[in-house]
Amino acid sequence: MPRSHQLAALTSLCLALVMLSVVMSPLITSLESTPESLPTEGRQDGLDVDCSGYSFEDLFEYDFALFELAILDDWATGDMYANAWVNGSNSPIVRDNLDGLFEGLPGGDNDWISTDERDAVRSIGPKCIADMDTRLGLREGIPHSGGVDWNDFEFVEDGIGLDEVNLVPENHPDARSCTNFGAAADCKEVPTSTTDDMEIALEVAAGQTNNVRWDQLPNSGVSNFTLAMNITNMSNAALRVTFPVLQGLRLYDFRVTDNAPGNGQTCDHINEPSFSYLGDGSLQLTQLVAFDRTQWDLQCNMFMDFTTQEPATNDVPAWTSSVPANGTKVPTSGEGTWLFATADIGNGWATDENGWSLQCTFDEAGWSVSNNVLGDFFVKQPANSPMATATCHAVDPLGATDENDSRTWVFGTLFTATAALNEDGSGAVMSITSTGLVDEFLFSARAVQGESMGGAGETVTISGSAVGELNVGLDNIRPGTFGFKTEAQAANMLDFTSDFDLGLVKPNTPPVIQVATNFNGENATWDESQLQFSMYGLVSDADLEAVTMRLTICGSDYQGFTIDGINWNVDVSTAICMANGLSDYDVVITATDESGASTQVVVGIVSPTVDEAPVAPAPGIEDDAALPATSLLAVLGMLGAAVLVRKEREA
Repeated sequence: MPRSHQLAALTSLCLALVMLSVVMSPLITSLESTPESLPTEGRQDGLDVDCSGYSFEDLFEYDFALFELAILDDWATGDMYANAWVNGSNSPIVRDNLDGLFEGLPGGDNDWISTDERDAVRSIGPKCIADMDTRLGLREGIPHSGGVDWNDFEFVEDGIGLDEVNLVPENHPDARSCTNFGAAADCKEVPTSTTDDMEIALEVAAGQTNNVRWDQLPNSGVSNFTLAMNITNMSNAALRVTFPVLQGLRLYDFRVTDNAPGNGQTCDHINEPSFSYLGDGSLQLTQLVAFDRTQWDLQCNMFMDFTTQEPATNDVPAWTSSVPANGTKVPTSGEGTWLFATADIGNGWATDENGWSLQCTFDEAGWSVSNNVLGDFFVKQPANSPMATATCHAVDPLGATDENDSRTWVFGTLFTATAALNEDGSGAVMSITSTGLVDEFLFSARAVQGESMGGAGETVTISGSAVGELNVGLDNIRPGTFGFKTEAQAANMLDFTSDFDLGLVKPNTPPVIQVATNFNGENATWDESQLQFSMYGLVSDADLEAVTMRLTICGSDYQGFTIDGINWNVDVSTAICMANGLSDYDVVITATDESGASTQVVVGIVSPTVDEAPVAPAPGIEDDAALPATSLLAVLGMLGAAVLVRKEREA
């Protein structure tokens, strides 16, 4: 592949991470039911990059991607923001495949991802994106599902801003200076096996007003129109579109079509979008997409029809039996934004054929409720306001509500917490103080560090003004910073789960080494040549970190250990000892964990027992005479054997 195509492919695949480049993939061709219009008008003449023909989904996996489009008041331009998260085990896949795209270039495809490769993405990214299609199209008039000319969105190169987070982590323990020819003086690289989380983002460039555009709709959204999107191979993603304020604008129909492949796969799993009206009256729509990446033959297209015509009838939302009763307490952790109901729970509190949203009025300034793209319910708590009472209504997208049927809930901080390590650093003690939101509540906590959770601990009752203490174990938590995941339950209160970072650091515990003995009670077993011995035993690390081992014998280091779980074994040659005339075979074994903590043990090794057969005295030598010549020959023979063993090992 030519250099320009490799660089273009790299950028194309990176940016497809934010789900902006799938339409031009060779695996995702034009569909009769697709906005066949979503042609390639986004391509700009004169660019020296070609990002067509590639998509992120062809090679990589991400954990979640979100992109948000704000259609501006002119109905001809928009702001596109996108962010994709790649976590844990998926991030090495991304780094390795990005590095592989540089095959044939200095530093490329060498299992290291560098800042030079990262900068290549940043520098040509806007040109590359301008060559891509947005996968979005508009059509004014009667509803359509393809087969007509579409007004497709295109990117504006000057308006594109790009950023990435942690593709090449700073201060990574395995980071090194780039070793390839032509690398920048400050170039750094890390192994592609690095599991640090990473993000890739697209936004409006500084000083610009928009980064997408299309031909203005003739009636600026007042007439019926359809928004179309190709969602093929878009897995675990969310699209949020905010329209300009337009009286009566609403979504009245939704459908997904597919190419009906012979394997029987369909797009029926795509659910309808959710929608709400913001404080200024603008309509905001959220669409979740879950697509199985293994269904390469399946092609999906989504169509949403909008109108400003009033419906013939519109019933107001009705509360269900699952809605919290009046006076229910809704706990928080203080200033900030807190989840108080997941979408699965909160959406069941009311029902309306057109959907509904929760609107609350608080008796204290600064409080508000909102939803994220997944539909979860959040409350925002201002500083210096520990508690507030809210009157809440269920409101449908057209503003219909029953003013006489509200729910009144009390939101407030449930407790404050501090924590300290215990004396040996194996656990932590949390101190919990109730704020009085409820008289009494049950409380539990677990240590958390990334995706690792400490063991489940005790549950304590917190009541009145007394300070409750809770012991939290640090099992499964590695040395370094960690936080707490807490749970609280009480009568007449929503269950509360929250994460806390109280600034604690788990200290490192050195590994533990055990040396096994053989049937003779010795630490080593000699082979038949008596020039090599074997040892085995156990090694463990309380922090569950990987351990490396080495030993020192006769002043020389040796690292030929085999470690399988907690078991280790090693074969040790004594050639170096004999070559230097040493007969003390005692060894020093060192085990070192990933954080650098070491443990050493000195192991005594009993010299091999030589079975000496009686030797007949030479003529003229008495039986009890010394035999220096024989002893010298024996030593020389052993040294010769040792040299041969050494040469064989070196070979």
